[in-house]
Amino acid sequence: MPVFSHTIHRNIYIFGLLLLVFSLPLSMFGMSFSQLILLGNWVLEGNFREKVKILKSRKSIWIFISIFIVHAFWLFPPQDYNYAYHDLRIKLPLLVLPLIVGTSKSLSKHLLRTILLVFTSGVLSGSLISMAIFIFKPSVNITNYRELSVFISHIRFSLMVAFSVFILFYYSFIKNELALTGWKKIIGITISVWFIIFLILLKSLTGLLIFGVVSYLVLWFFTFKLKFWYKWFCFLILLILPVIPGWYVYKVLKNFTQIEQIDYSKVDKKTKSGNDYFFNSESKSVENGKIVWAFCCEKELVDGWTKKSKLNYLGKDKHGNELRYTLVRYLTSKGLRKDSAGISNLNNDDIKAIENGVPNYIFLNEWKIYPMIYNTIWELYEYKNNKYAGGHSLPQRIEYLKAAKGIISKHYLFGVGTGNVQISFDKQYVQMKSLLEKEWRLRAHNQFVTFLLTFGVFGFVWILFAIFYPAIKENGFKDFLFSVFLIILLFSFINEDTIETQAGLTFFVFFYCLFLFAKEQRVVQTKQ
Repeated sequence: MPVFSHTIHRNIYIFGLLLLVFSLPLSMFGMSFSQLILLGNWVLEGNFREKVKILKSRKSIWIFISIFIVHAFWLFPPQDYNYAYHDLRIKLPLLVLPLIVGTSKSLSKHLLRTILLVFTSGVLSGSLISMAIFIFKPSVNITNYRELSVFISHIRFSLMVAFSVFILFYYSFIKNELALTGWKKIIGITISVWFIIFLILLKSLTGLLIFGVVSYLVLWFFTFKLKFWYKWFCFLILLILPVIPGWYVYKVLKNFTQIEQIDYSKVDKKTKSGNDYFFNSESKSVENGKIVWAFCCEKELVDGWTKKSKLNYLGKDKHGNELRYTLVRYLTSKGLRKDSAGISNLNNDDIKAIENGVPNYIFLNEWKIYPMIYNTIWELYEYKNNKYAGGHSLPQRIEYLKAAKGIISKHYLFGVGTGNVQISFDKQYVQMKSLLEKEWRLRAHNQFVTFLLTFGVFGFVWILFAIFYPAIKENGFKDFLFSVFLIILLFSFINEDTIETQAGLTFFVFFYCLFLFAKEQRVVQTKQ
């Protein structure tokens, strides 16, 4: 028997959903507190006989919940139980939200739209707060883009931003009673455009790539639905479209590989002031095609830098890197020699950029895609030629996957267990003599790989089944927004341990349950 009236319990349930969805991009506390509200209301509401009846009739709910059960069951090997219990605490929404959402009264299409639009308002709030920090907080610089997402991981925030774009475009252009009209439509489209701009500013390569790929797939989807003569023209455009970014990446790569050739037997050996230059002919480090460790005179660098800045030449820049290395790279990027003459050519903006940890002047333009592609190529070049990976996103992931491969080869059947993931990585890094420093020796950063090494082949296959079966059983792929959401998440799994954090896990579970277990027509189908 419910403690309050059905109306009050219903209102508390809706309030909990709205608070949760608004908190996703903004507050870890809000995520946890809203789920406590939902759970408390669900218990006090009672009516467990009807709830059990629903659970018996909807096996897809139990199958999805089994993902949590797998995590709990894989506690059986001897392991780090502190790590395991921490992981299970993060995974609790996998148990709580399907039970609550799946056995509560279904949501109307209008209410579902409200929840989705509240989510986009939360994402908008997060992006505006990030911009305010970007503009008004001096300690944040344009290379430290992770700090632009102040509440959650910038990668997970970028996924939410990307999904919000599709939500707003969907409700702006659908042809039914749910469509945004008039000034609401104009606002929706405007915010969508802002989200795309913000994705570029956020500089999350994962978020941008996923948004681009999903947008491309969506264009194919709508082109197939066209019934006019220009359908085939659209097909042709879509076939040509990938050539544009491909050509652009090729252009950046070509520019990068045009590296100057130095005949060390004929170069100037002294600066204009008569001091000796230092050359490291063995180093292959480059910036914008120029050799980094050529024409270096540290004596003049120290004297010149001391006159220009209060930061210690031998200390750290504001990004945490060795300042002298940042200075040398920056001078090289501008084609300047690393001496007093080179430093004298730096203006105040250049000095400020170096102090903030900007290693190349091309990074000063935060609106261009070129620097992001260049930096990715540079990281791979450094990894290949100078065997350095620490602090570099893509090379680190290569090292992570090498370690994961070693772990899986030893535990491919049943995995290492829920609590042994980090311990196994720590041991593997030592065994393989990894290039990574200790601070960078992290986990796989690939959710599929994490499932495989944690639970082995059997657990891995079951988790994939538990993700896809409910989606098929509940006709989820007939829902445009659910399909877009799941594609975004699955693509993110390739490059990130998306659901190993509270924000990523809650984002995944909440919308999965909302689209599959909460919608009005799903319950109707079940009763039939």
